[in-house]
Amino acid sequence: MAILRHLASSNRAISAGALVRALEIPRSSVYELLSVLEELGLVVRTEPGYVLGPGVHELGSSYLRTNPLQRLAQPVVRQLAEDTSATAQLAIIRGWETVYVLKEQSLRSVAVVTATGVRMPSYLTATGRAILAQLPKSEVLAMFQSESSFVTRTGVGPGSLRQLNALLAQTRRAGWAIEHGEVTPGISTLAAPVYDVLSRPIAAIGLSVADPAVGAQAGTEAGAGTEAGAGARADSADRADAGSDDASVTSGAGEVSEDLVERVLAAAAEVTAKLR
Repeated sequence: MAILRHLASSNRAISAGALVRALEIPRSSVYELLSVLEELGLVVRTEPGYVLGPGVHELGSSYLRTNPLQRLAQPVVRQLAEDTSATAQLAIIRGWETVYVLKEQSLRSVAVVTATGVRMPSYLTATGRAILAQLPKSEVLAMFQSESSFVTRTGVGPGSLRQLNALLAQTRRAGWAIEHGEVTPGISTLAAPVYDVLSRPIAAIGLSVADPAVGAQAGTEAGAGTEAGAGARADSADRADAGSDDASVTSGAGEVSEDLVERVLAAAAEVTAKLR
């Protein structure tokens, strides 16, 4: 546990030697413990040293299933869907995937693939990015070490860790995430993180709408996607020429409905407050 706590306190990889010095544990014991933790997926060995592995987040997700998160979030997610006539979700991250644990929709909601229990690559989903953006960079690195990890569903989305990090940096600055057509063509999703009592991002609330409802220029975060992503952004910009009656804000991805962003942020803040 001391090794895991020490790795969690750092935003960079830590060598075995540094762990020996910091924790004052015999070198042989440190290597034995690291070997076991690596087999369990709790740490990952990289060239600079060790970082937390995806198994740590899986344990956290398992804890979520036994705590009141879903019970407390359900009325908030339901109200968000009713107020916006859209599809609202609550999602967590398990390993490198987004897992949808709640879904609420109104009679006029768009059809999306985010049924309860469905898993999606977290780097493609707005809910996944909302959580990833608030995690230590070492944890993100542990989840996506290989370029082969990045596979798109619709030809749009980050194709490398560098592109993902650019998206997450924009998401971190904005405080919310957006994806445009990366999970379902013609559907865009906004999402904001939910935090636990220790201020760790443990879930995210998402809102999926048909593209025109998102705003004049909803698109994948600018400058970090693939060429296909750039094409999608250009298409969104073309739609912007038609104008929009909705108030909007600039996210670095273009303009999105300010009202929808505020509603998603408020819903996430409400669930966070309930958990504390």
